[in-house]
Formats: sequence, C-alpha cells, structure tokens
Amino acid sequence: MKLGKKLLLASAMMMAHSANAAVEVSFAPDVETVIVNGNKTLNLLEKTEDLTLNNGLNQIVVRVSKLIQGQGDLEKYRSEPMVITFTANDQTFHIKPDGRIINFVDAKNFNDNPSMEIITASGSIFDAKVDALPRNNSGDSSVIFGRDYLKDLAYYNQSQGYAFAGQAPIIEPKKKPKQLVKIESPATVDEPVAIVQPAKMVAAEQELKNIYSQLTPQQRKAFLGWAVTQ
Repeated sequence: MKLGKKLLLASAMMMAHSANAAVEVSFAPDVETVIVNGNKTLNLLEKTEDLTLNNGLNQIVVRVSKLIQGQGDLEKYRSEPMVITFTANDQTFHIKPDGRIINFVDAKNFNDNPSMEIITASGSIFDAKVDALPRNNSGDSSVIFGRDYLKDLAYYNQSQGYAFAGQAPIIEPKKKPKQLVKIESPATVDEPVAIVQPAKMVAAEQELKNIYSQLTPQQRKAFLGWAVTQ
C-alpha cells in the first residue's frame, strides 16, 4: 500500500524473536542494510542479517553491494542507498534489487532508476514506499569517512512528513518570506518661503516714511541722491 504523509514512524528496534515482532525480512545476497528503524547497521565486515521487526510502520535503508563485470576484471559496485518505508502485520518479506546488475551497463541503468522489490511469502510484490536517499542540502551530508546516512535520513523523513518518536526536528521551520517593495520618493513641492521681518525693522521703516513725508521737494531729491549712493 502507498503510505500517506504525516505519519509517525514507530520507534521499533530490531528485537529478534520478540513476542510482539512479527514482520520477518530477508535479503538477497547483494543487498546490505544501512539503517533499520533509525539505527545504523552498516558493517562492511559482516553479511546482512535477516530482520525480525515489530508489526506496524517500519523503515529500512538498503543498498546494493556486489562485484560486477568490468573491463576484463570484476569490480566492486555499490549503489546509492534507498529508503523502504512500509506498514505490515504478521508478514514475511524478501528484498532484492528490481532488475539484474551484472555489468557496468546494468549498474548504470540501476543508478538511473534505482528500485527494490519487496516480495511476500506468497510470491506477490508488496507495494511499499521506496525512494533513493537524497543528500541533504545543508552542506553537511558527508563526514570524513563518507556520508552521514543518519542525518540524510532525518532530513528525508522530515521532508516526507515522517519522524521517529521522540526525535526533535533538525530543520528549522521556514519563516514567512519577506516581500520586497519599492518605496516611491515623495513629490517635491516648491512652497513659498515666508519672510518675517523683525519688529524693529518694521518700526524703523515707518519712522523713515514719516520723516520723508515732511521733507521739501529739494530735501527729498537730496535724500534720494544720498540713498542711491549707499
């Protein structure tokens, strides 16, 4: 079944032979587990073990690791990891690559379209959610010895609406985007400048007018001639 978003991944751990664990998972020889229900299991020195998981929602990260035919010699091939998320109860599954991987051409085809088949005990295909595990975009998806698969998975789960019980989100929630607007310059208006004459100047001007009005024509002419030269 296709899993909907906004589900909570159960904090199921690998508990072999537990009374409550009723989902049995085996793997093809060329498939190795990387993470099982949030726990890193990748160990290059050991073969992948079968799993016994709790009923309910589970998540397994796997990759293909095998020798393929190169240019005259066998060469090691490892695919990018894939995330398998599924809900099952009292079922038995076998996980294998979807398609053959024998040579470089097969490997390229698988890299272009990676997928795994989940086969039930009756031989039918179980329709789980299978995605390539993307590298996160935070700039820290790798460490000295390779990718940080656990952090990549945490980013993937958050983007898909999943979370392991008790695990805090590692991505800060997006803030409301700010919108840039253009501020128009206020229109400039030429306003008349009011000139306020001091009170003393107004009084002096009035006094001067009174004196001028009392002058004879000859005195006014002499006064104006003097004022022009000042």
